[in-house]
Amino acid sequence: METEVTLIEVAPRDGFQSVKEMITTSDKLAIIAALARAGLQHIEVGSFVSPKAIAQMADIAPVLQGVAQLPQSFECIVLVPNRRGAQLATEHVCQRLNFVFSASETHNLNNVNKTLSQSLAELRQVQSVVERSERLSLRVSLATSFDCPFSGKVNAQHTLALFQQVLDISPDAQLALCDTTGRAHPFAVRSLFERALALIAKPEQLIFHCHDTYGLAIANVAAAFEVGVRSFDTAVAGFGGCPFAPGASGNVATEDVVYFFESAGISTGVDSEKLKEAIALAEQIKGAQLGGSIRLLNRSKREASADA
Repeated sequence: METEVTLIEVAPRDGFQSVKEMITTSDKLAIIAALARAGLQHIEVGSFVSPKAIAQMADIAPVLQGVAQLPQSFECIVLVPNRRGAQLATEHVCQRLNFVFSASETHNLNNVNKTLSQSLAELRQVQSVVERSERLSLRVSLATSFDCPFSGKVNAQHTLALFQQVLDISPDAQLALCDTTGRAHPFAVRSLFERALALIAKPEQLIFHCHDTYGLAIANVAAAFEVGVRSFDTAVAGFGGCPFAPGASGNVATEDVVYFFESAGISTGVDSEKLKEAIALAEQIKGAQLGGSIRLLNRSKREASADA
């Protein structure tokens, strides 16, 4: 068994965007800094989306300016919905762009207001920006790879056909298959990733992004790991939820995934004790919908100790 996995922290983007009340730039940077101190080497810090669509991301420029001043080094990732977002990202200190579209046409129209064909055309434009850059890499996230909140289960063959089209456009990109609604079952996760791994040249390109809506996130992480996936999106304190996926709860909690792997002797590179600082800061965010079993367990222990 391999002894190392890579965690990609997405709370500062996927988590923060689910909070209606505005989070200050300084609070965002404090959490990002705490995550970096805990050892997370890949952090998605925000997105270049229209403030009219997601107001919480309106301060992405000052967030990136603040990230550039942090003493800790990590791969800084930003979501871009189109070529304009990619071009804006080139003006800042970030290393990887995350282009997102959906396997479900219905969800794609609700999320980015584009058909699948239009999103693939947009991906070609983003790819061209990356190719012209000397420092940027690309990641493509295929949302609703398993299930759509509007039209139900997504056919696996359809998802894989889109996956192949992405590879044809961006053969060196990281590719994330996303359980956006949290409805995926471990059997389906295992099957889809086995088939996806057969299509790519380098297994390290593949990422699993999952939510814990039905309590299956850790089981799904285990299923993906067992077939060869070694990179996972996580969110501290189970932060998250998609504004365009009604009913979806937060991402799988970083601390839960760290415990799951580390207790099996598989290194995540994350310091669980230092991660508690980021968890505590997340708990202070007003209006945040949080999850995570380890977080709740630690809180119960603190409360029991205080009552003793």
